[in-house]
Amino acid sequence: MLGTAGTEPSFRSWQLTLGQVGVPFDAIAVGAQGWRVSLSSVSGHPRFQAVILATGALFDEVLTKTEQEELEALERDFGIRRLTAYAVPGPARGLQAPTWAGPLDRVSAGLTPSGRRVFPYLRGPLPIDPGSWGYLAAPVSGECFDTLVVAADGSGLVGIHRPPDGREEMVQTFDANAAQMQAHLLRRGQLAWVTRGRYLGHQRHYLSLQIDDVLLPNHRWDPVSHAIDADASAMIRITPDDVTHAARWSRSRGLRLDLVCNGAGSQRYAREAGVDADPLLCALLARRNEFGWINHTYEHRNLDHASCATIEAEISRNRSWASRVGIDLEPGALITGEHSGLANLAAVPPRGENPQLAVALAAQGIRYLGCDASRPHPSRGPDLLSPRLPAGVPFAVGPALAVPRYPTMLAYGAATPAQALDHVRHLGLTDATSWEELLDLEANRIFATVMSNDPAPHYFHQSNLAAGGPLDAPDVGGPVFYVLLDAVLALYQRYLTADVPLVQPTLGETGELLSRRNTWRAALETESIVGYIEESRVTIVNRGETALDAPVSGANTGSAYGGARSGWVRVPPGETVLDQSGPECASTG
Repeated sequence: MLGTAGTEPSFRSWQLTLGQVGVPFDAIAVGAQGWRVSLSSVSGHPRFQAVILATGALFDEVLTKTEQEELEALERDFGIRRLTAYAVPGPARGLQAPTWAGPLDRVSAGLTPSGRRVFPYLRGPLPIDPGSWGYLAAPVSGECFDTLVVAADGSGLVGIHRPPDGREEMVQTFDANAAQMQAHLLRRGQLAWVTRGRYLGHQRHYLSLQIDDVLLPNHRWDPVSHAIDADASAMIRITPDDVTHAARWSRSRGLRLDLVCNGAGSQRYAREAGVDADPLLCALLARRNEFGWINHTYEHRNLDHASCATIEAEISRNRSWASRVGIDLEPGALITGEHSGLANLAAVPPRGENPQLAVALAAQGIRYLGCDASRPHPSRGPDLLSPRLPAGVPFAVGPALAVPRYPTMLAYGAATPAQALDHVRHLGLTDATSWEELLDLEANRIFATVMSNDPAPHYFHQSNLAAGGPLDAPDVGGPVFYVLLDAVLALYQRYLTADVPLVQPTLGETGELLSRRNTWRAALETESIVGYIEESRVTIVNRGETALDAPVSGANTGSAYGGARSGWVRVPPGETVLDQSGPECASTG
């Protein structure tokens, strides 16, 4: 991947995409002094499977004539394809001179028949987010420029340029940064095209949904006083009807809700209400197999300064309660109340990780622990002076992996749109002035993570599932959880076809995937694993002493997704060869 300064929006967008998918790549800023890269190995084979240029100006104005010729010879001799992620139209790329330039906010874009073959997972319309500068230009001819994405006036916004020497270049005439909708929708097809559908990497669209504090009540946010209502009568606790609605919604949308539960909440309710059985628990047990279940500790205690014995008791008591009532908690998974026990650098004063937490997790066999994806963490949890890990990066807590979870704009005390909007506005978390605006922002944010190959779950609170009025009356504006998720699903169904279904890993499965990715990235950085492709054969060479999992797309391995097969392949030390008919040999050496 080549950029001029390495700061271009398209350069950064593709850098993030390739890294998230797991594709080995070199990111090179050719404007830097002393830059050079060898395009061929000592054996004369190409070192690269594909070429991505951040801008067309890089090729036209920055590379020397010799460098241009060397790159074109590589592409011509070995059939290597090029993607130019942002280019000014012109005859050199199979397009006429632009007839218009400016922000494409109001430009309508759609797929041609050729575009549907390159982007088979897209339904058709391509939204272009505000702030994307582009050009409108017609192809010189259909023979030299195969339009994939077309504007209403016939301009080719994305297409394949085929010059007479046999090379192939996908040209995009508008810019796109990593956060824009058009980038999210196009990059899967662009990556598949430029690699001819076979590459080291793996991607899915993930949407795991976790509901915290199930069986507990949450304090209600009062949009009049702009504060939490401390009155016990104002607490929000979902009802049996809410459970029925949750199960019905889950079935109709084909999405699983993982309930993060506290057993003490049910026992406390029964005791205070003077009843033998908690009706909410009875409703949940009647539909227990329709949900996932995660240990949220027994009493939701703050564990920041708790002893090892207290932390263990919170974990084990909830397990015992779940076993007694007939709930199967996800083995080895835990989410502490408010992520307590973990470091919180946003607290005043900042708080380090409770050193007793790792000891308790080891004793209780916890392998995966939920953490807040919006918070950075110290690299050594109890040591606040240790280097910071960026927000959203998984980290170790003793034997457990802390799995990032995304918070949302639906606060724990929000059951209605008015409560949700007032809470985040009062805290200064948004500039949205209406529920509709907040809903649009939050739906697009979640959709962006879905499209970014990011398996981190999104977490909500049981109060977000509580009815703000009759469950079958949409005009009451609640429950807010379903309004938000339906907006996310509407975006997904508007733009994507059914052969790219949403994938919902459990907390443990997410942790396993993140661990695989970390091991794969480390192997690439140390060059202990290399790979190359010749025709349909994918060869992976493991130079290490232990087996590891490699992500592979386009070989006959894994499962079908988005029109191709992909998955993780166990690679022992030595050489592993795969092709379109599957593994040819397990290992040599």
